[in-house]
Amino acid sequence: MHFFDKENRFFGGHGIVGGQIGLGAGIAFADKYNKTNRVTVSVFGDGAAWQGMLHESINLAKLWNLPVVFVCENNGYAMGTSQARTTVVDSIASIASYQGMPTPVCDGMDPDAVADTMAEVIEHARSGKGPSLVEIKTYRFKGHSMSDPQKYRTRDELNSYRDQDPIQTVKGYLLETFKVKEDVIKAIDQAVKEEVADCIEFAENSPWPDNTEVYKDIYQDEYPFLTDDF
Repeated sequence: MHFFDKENRFFGGHGIVGGQIGLGAGIAFADKYNKTNRVTVSVFGDGAAWQGMLHESINLAKLWNLPVVFVCENNGYAMGTSQARTTVVDSIASIASYQGMPTPVCDGMDPDAVADTMAEVIEHARSGKGPSLVEIKTYRFKGHSMSDPQKYRTRDELNSYRDQDPIQTVKGYLLETFKVKEDVIKAIDQAVKEEVADCIEFAENSPWPDNTEVYKDIYQDEYPFLTDDF
């Protein structure tokens, strides 16, 4: 949620559910104002689809014809609450249809389908035709958090999606179509595990920031209420 990489224009998420949706629209507004020819992709989950921020943002995005693509990653559960218990609509994308913008729905378990859909709506935005709202129907195999007991779904439901795992789909595609050797796949897996392990080690061994960082970029002047004992 809090990853941020300005150099690669990855502006992370937001501590408030759905808060990043408005930020995405704002970035798209800046790009249109500055004539950069960029397209912003604003991603949120199905649980955020009923926040007012989304509805306000798609309204202004369409009104101002902003180069933004709103993407809902719909895994069927908002934390532990199923979509069926939160809305009567079958497609979350349909909530933007009244704005007259494209609202494609694609299979998030199919990497090719996702790539094709995103290429289409990004070109739509870049060519000056305005925003879209894409619904990517997918599934998560793990709980919402480490403390999630996942009592809201059955093991049979979970297992029914495992054969659709997009990572395994791509692996099979590489092995069967491109004849990539199994050893190459294993080497990639190992390299990724080592990279993640290095990142964890770096984080755990990094020093804690100074306490004054708590107030950085909050107050214009010095912090008169801070003492040396802080």
